[in-house]
Amino acid sequence: MIYKRFWLVIVVYLAGIILFALVFAFSFRKDITYSIISLFSLVLITVLFGIWLNRTNKKLAFFFSAVRNEDTSLFFPEGVGFANEKLLNKSLNELNNRLKNAKLNIELQEKFYKSIMERIRTGIISFYKNGVVEFTNPEIKRMFGLDQISHINKLKNIDPKLVELLEKIESGEQKRINVKVNYNLLSLAVHSQSIIIQNREVKIVTLQDIKSELDMHEMDSWQKLIRILNHEIMNSVAPITSLSSTLSGFYKSGDDQRSPEQITPKIISDTIRGLNIIEDHGKGLIHFVESYRSLTQLPKPEFTRVNIKEFFERITILVNSNFDSEGNKNIARPVISANVVPEDLTLMADDKLLAQVFLNIVKNSIEAFDQLGQPGEISINAGRNPEGRIVLAVQDNGPGMDSETLEKIFVPFFTTKESGSGIGLSLSRQIIRIHNGNISCDSIPGIGTTISMIF
Repeated sequence: MIYKRFWLVIVVYLAGIILFALVFAFSFRKDITYSIISLFSLVLITVLFGIWLNRTNKKLAFFFSAVRNEDTSLFFPEGVGFANEKLLNKSLNELNNRLKNAKLNIELQEKFYKSIMERIRTGIISFYKNGVVEFTNPEIKRMFGLDQISHINKLKNIDPKLVELLEKIESGEQKRINVKVNYNLLSLAVHSQSIIIQNREVKIVTLQDIKSELDMHEMDSWQKLIRILNHEIMNSVAPITSLSSTLSGFYKSGDDQRSPEQITPKIISDTIRGLNIIEDHGKGLIHFVESYRSLTQLPKPEFTRVNIKEFFERITILVNSNFDSEGNKNIARPVISANVVPEDLTLMADDKLLAQVFLNIVKNSIEAFDQLGQPGEISINAGRNPEGRIVLAVQDNGPGMDSETLEKIFVPFFTTKESGSGIGLSLSRQIIRIHNGNISCDSIPGIGTTISMIF
């Protein structure tokens, strides 16, 4: 509406100027009175047009100057002047109020986010490719005991490896690093994201000290392990102690030792049987200790570039060849399929240790099929998730597990099988961890189980 009025006023003024100019031209030398009147009118309307334009331009100039200087206190009187001026003043005031409200909302949001940044227990630092720091929240300064961080190189005094990690960490990547600050060890979970601001890339990195959380989980794991060790050792030692006492009683009469004449063939037979039982329990305890040692003393990995498709083919051949042996010919052979997308997908890994993980997981699936008394299907898959990380998965359509069992499958020595050692999946988790990966399990009773490894 304001623009229509503006152009209408201009048209009226221009029409008046043209009209009086024509009257002056026709009346010149014919009628001096009309000439003077038309000339005076032409000059007057031209002056008025100039004054109007100048006043409008000044208002617009004042307004845009105020916008440039972020001054929202400017106000134009809405009851002064002609109708078009009043409408212009009103429109400028409305626009000014909207800018004021928008600025206020931005300031409120800025204060809100600033308040969050100041209170969260996660350190945040953003910097450009040249290392110049754009922003740090108070937690970063508290975490490293620094008042000001203008460049990430300032963190070299804390730990040069931390600066190297900040420079090399890719967008969407997660890393972990231990840093010692004033004799305090920080276990930092580091996550990075990159954004573009005014054609410049800014890397935003969050650092969270998870040491207390790790300590809590470690304590919980130790308590579970101690309970299991106590259970297993007591199960082996208690019968040995009881049986040893019984055998000792064969050769005593009260507090005195029996004479050789009192030792009957039955006592000798019972003694031999008892010693055999003690030997079996001793061997079981030794096997348990060796299993524990294998869990805690993994070989140093030798990383090479592993072609996943070829790796899956080797796993399939190894599993199928196991069914060709004499002892396993009567076991139902599962259908194993492999899928790799893209087909040339590779992973830096120790293929021997990784094969140990896959063979153990597939073996568990096959043993689960035995419970159903029928062959099943096993699918091993590889690909990338939306974050670009490599995901390897083993999926079966076996009996599945309930939630209570699912929570314990990675606990050392936990097993649902009579002859199982309970270290297979615990060992698998250890192997995946030394590959800087994570392993997880999803299972639905009656549907199947999926074990996923993310690298």
